[in-house]
Amino acid sequence: MKIVVILQYNYRYPNELYMKKVLLSVYLFSVVAFYGYSQSLTLSNQHGAIQPNAIIVQAGTPDSVELITYLNVKNISNATIKVFCKKVQLTMLDSTEMTMCWAGNCYPAPVNVSPFSQSINAGQTNTEFIGHYTQTAFSHFKSGESVIRWVFYNQANVNDSASVTVKYTTYPLGIDESNGRQAVLSNAYPNPANAVAGFNYAVPSGSQARIVIRNILGSIVHSEQVSTGSGKISVNTANLTDGIYFYSLMLDGKNSQTKKLVVKH
Repeated sequence: MKIVVILQYNYRYPNELYMKKVLLSVYLFSVVAFYGYSQSLTLSNQHGAIQPNAIIVQAGTPDSVELITYLNVKNISNATIKVFCKKVQLTMLDSTEMTMCWAGNCYPAPVNVSPFSQSINAGQTNTEFIGHYTQTAFSHFKSGESVIRWVFYNQANVNDSASVTVKYTTYPLGIDESNGRQAVLSNAYPNPANAVAGFNYAVPSGSQARIVIRNILGSIVHSEQVSTGSGKISVNTANLTDGIYFYSLMLDGKNSQTKKLVVKH
């Protein structure tokens, strides 16, 4: 009987040791997995740090023609990360659009994920992101709200991301959207521009209007006649060299308004 007991004990002991090793391995794997999926990116803006998945409000004034969002993206990990930007349009007010600039380029409104990634070194903060919220059919925003979620994620692990939801709240200018009595020229979007730049305008009835773009030396690089009322034009900037340009709304041959445009390829 003693011999049998000893044999049973020796037979079971290795199995118990094996199970302990398995449990220990599972525990260590869980710990590694937990820390391996920790977040590497944080966001901030001109007001300071933005909490993960926060919701912020960006409100326009009655005469706004564009709302611009600036976000800073920081890499808090110990390695360089390639970061993509994603735009999620949760709700969009009629006749509005959102464009973004990231990774050294600006993209038209239909682009929801940046075609290029931005490399951010360990501990570095990138300040180049710009979001342009504009209206497309009137000289100023109508009353309402659009909601956009901006997501920045690690190319190597899409779950390693940081996001913020922005509510773009706008108010009307007044009766009949200025009644067409004012000449209005919006800020260019996107700005800096890569392949194309858009402009919104409003021209009083009875006026001859033209939008003219000049380089820094004053030479005209583009000129286009526009009709009276409110409208939008898009200008091809792909063939323009990088640099600063000035675009003007000319009424009856006279300069009504001039604004700056930056072209960067």
